[in-house]
Amino acid sequence: MLYDKNKVMEYLLYLLSLSFFVGKSYKVVAGLVVIVFLIDVFKNKRWEIFKDQIFIILALWCIYLFCSALWAENYIRTMIGSLEVFLWCLLYLSVKYTLTTNEQIDRFLRVQSVLAIFIVFNIVTQFIFGFNIFGIPIQGARVTDLFSGHDRMFSYIFPLWVALFGAMLASREQTKKRYILYAIALFGILLSIPLSGSRGALLLLVLFLPLIAWVTPLRKWAFIVLGALVVSSVLMVSTSSVLQARLKTLAHPFENQRHTRIPIWLTAIEMIKDNPIVGVGFKNFREREFEYYKDSFDSIEINPKTGAKASHAHNPWLDILSEQGVIGACFALLLLFTIAKMAYKAGTIAFIGSMGVWYSFSILNAGFVISSGTWSFFMILSITFFSIIVNYTKSEYPI
Repeated sequence: MLYDKNKVMEYLLYLLSLSFFVGKSYKVVAGLVVIVFLIDVFKNKRWEIFKDQIFIILALWCIYLFCSALWAENYIRTMIGSLEVFLWCLLYLSVKYTLTTNEQIDRFLRVQSVLAIFIVFNIVTQFIFGFNIFGIPIQGARVTDLFSGHDRMFSYIFPLWVALFGAMLASREQTKKRYILYAIALFGILLSIPLSGSRGALLLLVLFLPLIAWVTPLRKWAFIVLGALVVSSVLMVSTSSVLQARLKTLAHPFENQRHTRIPIWLTAIEMIKDNPIVGVGFKNFREREFEYYKDSFDSIEINPKTGAKASHAHNPWLDILSEQGVIGACFALLLLFTIAKMAYKAGTIAFIGSMGVWYSFSILNAGFVISSGTWSFFMILSITFFSIIVNYTKSEYPI
C-alpha cells in the first residue's frame, strides 16, 4: 500500500510540474499533493517528518507572519497570505519526503528535463516564427508562456531548473544518456533566458555556469557547450533591438529604474524607518505605501491622486523588512544560513543545487517577494529543489 501511495505522489508531482504553465492551476495541484501526503503521515503516524530543520524554521516564520495581523491594517489579507505561504512549506515537506531514493529522483528529473525541452522548443519557435505551437504571439520581442501572451511563468522556474540540471551534470554517477539529456535541457534553458528579457537571472548565472562546467566529469565538452551558448546568445541578441535595449539597462541600472523601481524602494525604506522591528504587517505594503510615498520620488507606478499602487517592494529584502521588520529578516537569514550549512556539508553538487535559492533571495532580484502568492511559491520551490539534490547526495534516507 505504501508503494502505491508513493506512486500516486510521484505522478502528482509530475502533474504539478505541468501545472506551472497553466495559469494558477499549480495552487490546486499543490493543495492536492499536500492533502494526500498529510493523510499518509497521520495514518502511519510519521510525526518525525515534522522535525525537519528547514520546515521548523519556515513554520515558525509563518506563525510570525500570521501574528503580524495584530498590527496590520488589512489583517484579513495578512492571515490569508500567511496560510498560503504555509501551504507552500507543507509542499516542501511533501516533496522532500516523497522523493527519497535516487531512483525516484532520477525519474522526477527525467520528467523535468523533457518538460523543459518542450518549453524551450515553444520559446524558440515563438522567437523565430512569431507564434508558439499554441498560436500565442510573441510580445515585444519577448517570449511568453504556452497559453498566455502576458505571463512568463517559465522565467520563474528556469533558474530553479538550472540548479537541478547543473547539479546532475556535476554528478559522476550519471549515464552518458542522462548527461546528454540534462545538457540539452540546460543549454535550451540558458538560451531561452535572454529571450524572456530577464536580467537578474543572467547576472547570477554568470557566476554559477563556469562552476558547473568546471566540476562536471565532462569538463572539456562542458566548456565547449558554454562557448557555443555565449555565441548563440550574442547572435540572438544581435537580431532583437528590444533585447538589446533591455540588456543595455544593465550598464545604468539605477537610471533605467529612476521612475519605476527606485521610487518603490525609497517608499519601502521610509516604511522601514518608521517600523523597523515588526514592519507594517505581512502583505500590507500596498495598504500603507501612500503614507510613506513622497512626491519627490517621482514614481509612475505609485500615485496617491489616481490611487495607483505598487503591490510590494519589488525586492526580497526590502519586502521582508518593510512588512516584517528586523524579526522577519532574522527568520530569512536563519533559513539561508541553514541552507548554506547543509550545502557545505553535502558538497559541490548540493552547492550547485542551492543556486535556485540564492537566486530567489538575491538582492539582484526585483521580482521574487515572499508577500506575493505566486512568487513566494517559487521561492519555497527553490528550497524544495535544493532538498531533492541533498537527498540525491545521500546513500541512505532515514525517514
